[in-house]
Amino acid sequence: MKALDVAKYIIAKCDNVGDLITNKKLQKILYYVKAWGVVYYPSTGVIDEDFEAWVHGPVCPVVYQEYKHFGYSPISFDYKGSDSSKFIKNFRKNNNVDDKVEMIDAVFDKYAKLTSLQLEMLTHSERPWINARKGLSPIDKGNNVISEEDMRSFYRKG
Repeated sequence: MKALDVAKYIIAKCDNVGDLITNKKLQKILYYVKAWGVVYYPSTGVIDEDFEAWVHGPVCPVVYQEYKHFGYSPISFDYKGSDSSKFIKNFRKNNNVDDKVEMIDAVFDKYAKLTSLQLEMLTHSERPWINARKGLSPIDKGNNVISEEDMRSFYRKG
């Protein structure tokens, strides 16, 4: 699946439960969808795009670019005459991969209750992000790709 499609689904899920989500928090939840996806679906994964090890944690650049204009403010989404419940229902129906959507839901249930700072600190403590940041100081910008093999190895054990 495309990261932007999964991002919209996660935003809709937040809207549906009356929660707000920033780009920073969205990035971390998407990262865990990617990580769980490479563990549970090793041949196909769930999110197609790579994640990079930025200063504040894992980032999918295409999603970041889409929502960066919100800055640190919550993301708002135009359902184009619909609402979050209908968007979620249509996403599930149109993706014909119920097991993957169930996995996305499980990641959402586990991580969406955490703050963006808690998620940042969590990713900073885990080997895939640490490995991708090798050679960079804590404040150096970086765009090293987080290895899917590192994700698979680390999260398979957890």
